[in-house]
Amino acid sequence: MGNTTLGALVEAEKLSFDPQRVTIHWADGHRSIYDAMWLRDNCPADRDSRNGQRLVDIADLPGDPAIGAVSENPGAAVLITWSGEAKSSWFPLEWLREHCYCDEHRRVRKRAPALWRAVQRGELLWIGYAELLASKRAQAHWLRAIADQGIAFLRNVPSQDGQVLEVARLLGYVRETNYGRVFDVRSIANPNNLAYSDRGLGLHTDNPYRDPVPGLQILQCMQADDEGGDSLFVDGFAVAGELRAQDPQAFETLTRVPVPFAFRDECADLRAERRLLELSPQGEVSAVHYNSRSICPVCLPSEELPAFYHAYRTFARLLRDPQFELRLKLRGGDLVAFHNRRILHGRTAFSSAGGRWLQGCYVDWDGLMSNLAVLERNR
Repeated sequence: MGNTTLGALVEAEKLSFDPQRVTIHWADGHRSIYDAMWLRDNCPADRDSRNGQRLVDIADLPGDPAIGAVSENPGAAVLITWSGEAKSSWFPLEWLREHCYCDEHRRVRKRAPALWRAVQRGELLWIGYAELLASKRAQAHWLRAIADQGIAFLRNVPSQDGQVLEVARLLGYVRETNYGRVFDVRSIANPNNLAYSDRGLGLHTDNPYRDPVPGLQILQCMQADDEGGDSLFVDGFAVAGELRAQDPQAFETLTRVPVPFAFRDECADLRAERRLLELSPQGEVSAVHYNSRSICPVCLPSEELPAFYHAYRTFARLLRDPQFELRLKLRGGDLVAFHNRRILHGRTAFSSAGGRWLQGCYVDWDGLMSNLAVLERNR
């Protein structure tokens, strides 16, 4: 594929058509084919000129539109006249090239996640909070790192109660849960969740018992403990990819079998079924749901249990492989933001007397992606 992008000069060397399609041979050698129904469905005249929203429903369109004539305004647009309709459609060439739906363009259009392992810890992004606030470019860079690698860090964030919400505003919209708008992760007496104890926590994703599962988690270190309390992070997509390569049958089992998760205390009773590994329509891993503290007894026919437990244990052992585990100690003023449906996190045990205190919140993932798109568009 050529390197033509939106806003660059787009040239069509040759244009041909029949009643069912338009074919454009571009100056960079690429060829695009546009079906008549797709073109009729995307007629620019059927969208509001101010906000781009559609003015018609698919049921309002002809069931079998036919192209009557095509002409080009060189370097600018293509005019399509529709047979049997008193209607024509202008399509900018840049728009047509941007929305080419050939196999090659569809692959390139979907940005693949940047998988990482522990040895690549130096590639994970750390920037200062002051730099983040001072520059839209830095904000775009930080959000892009979270989108691509699933995780990014900040230094020198003021250790003030509720400061995590100020960072959250840069990322999207806070998701309030039964744990509150903000939650404090520190050891307390009689905790309703083991996260609020001084125990070590195995690698997990948060809240798989919730619908929807929180997309983004932010944790700010308010106070560190010199002994214990190291933070653990693993790229679940990388581990899932390793499982797929090593044991395809186990991978398939975890993408197929629903697993129940639950959380219950005096004020909440939350339950949901999740596959440990979820796939996108393209067959790529799109979410990991793993939490040994909140998993419930699986309900499967007896003959299916051995395959499930083999797959479950194999994945669990891979999560503990040192090649995947990033281990570090967050200090006061450090903050981490990560994709909760991709990055597994945990911690080592610590002393209750040490005063380790993290403050966190959840943010909707689509808010991050929206803010990132606006920042990159404006750049």
